[in-house]
Amino acid sequence: MNRTIRLLALLLGVQLLLALGLHFTGPDLAAGAAQTPLLSFDRERVDRVLVEGTDQTRVTLAKRDGAWTLPELDGFPADATRVAQLLARLAELQGGLPVATSAAAQPRFRVGADDFERRVTLFAGDDKLAALYLGSSPGMGQIHARADGSDRIQVVELAAFDIPVQTDDWIDRMLVQIPREEIAAIAIGDLRLERAPQAAAAAEGAAPAEQQPEAPRWQATGLNAEERLDPAAADALADKFAELSIGAVLGRDEKPEYGLAKPALTLAVTRRSGDPITYAIGKAADGQNYTLKVSNRAEYFRLPSYTAEQLLKAAARDTLTGKGADAAAQPAAEPAAATPEAPAP
Repeated sequence: MNRTIRLLALLLGVQLLLALGLHFTGPDLAAGAAQTPLLSFDRERVDRVLVEGTDQTRVTLAKRDGAWTLPELDGFPADATRVAQLLARLAELQGGLPVATSAAAQPRFRVGADDFERRVTLFAGDDKLAALYLGSSPGMGQIHARADGSDRIQVVELAAFDIPVQTDDWIDRMLVQIPREEIAAIAIGDLRLERAPQAAAAAEGAAPAEQQPEAPRWQATGLNAEERLDPAAADALADKFAELSIGAVLGRDEKPEYGLAKPALTLAVTRRSGDPITYAIGKAADGQNYTLKVSNRAEYFRLPSYTAEQLLKAAARDTLTGKGADAAAQPAAEPAAATPEAPAP
């Protein structure tokens, strides 16, 4: 009996030691696997990124003179912030426990060399620094991934749409913007809007010595005798240029369907330092598409319909002079009172 008790006590002690060992070593092992970088590369050395997708779609991002560009669009500026975010995301990917470790499993998870959802290759000059295959998705915001040269297939927190393969998804959409504090004047036909001296001084960070509480922000020339400039409308128009975003790069050749032979709007914006920049908006015959041409760029741009229509409305003369709002607010004229009939003689 005593021997049995001693044997059971020994078994219990062994179990406790095993449990204690797993308690201390298990999490460390799991953490060690999860903390292994999936890719190893020096972000500072990367000067070219090749993103490939299905159906032979691809886009190249290349750094030229310190700036990211799109060679497929004649070196048009790329969204540097988005490129930096991509490189940071790739560098931070962690390799957890694999779901498969054989080359035979690659087709099943779509991470093979000839079958993938995305392949991202990083270069420094002609040297390939790293490559990543992204395949099927096991869940929302997750995707199967395999580093080039490895058979380990793992699940990472990423999605294919985070790495698009269309050039227009990588363009610098803010390239045609002008900061509102830089806008000194806007000319639309014979109407010219200029920042009032007080507003110009405020934009430069220096307050006038004696600024009135209601000092005018804008002044205008070219108004008719019955017109008055609406300062809030002038502010709103300037804001449109500070927030202007293009939708796509159409190339450098003008086409009749752009509607720029007879633009829907032409105006010039003068910066506080620099020559005027002309903006022309063309409307396609179908009324659905709008094209933007800016005088300091060789390209033609597609403008989102909402953006174009809001800009056309903000630049309308009736909007800037308040006549549109006045007309809408004007009460309808009452019918004239009937003249009483004269009594019959």
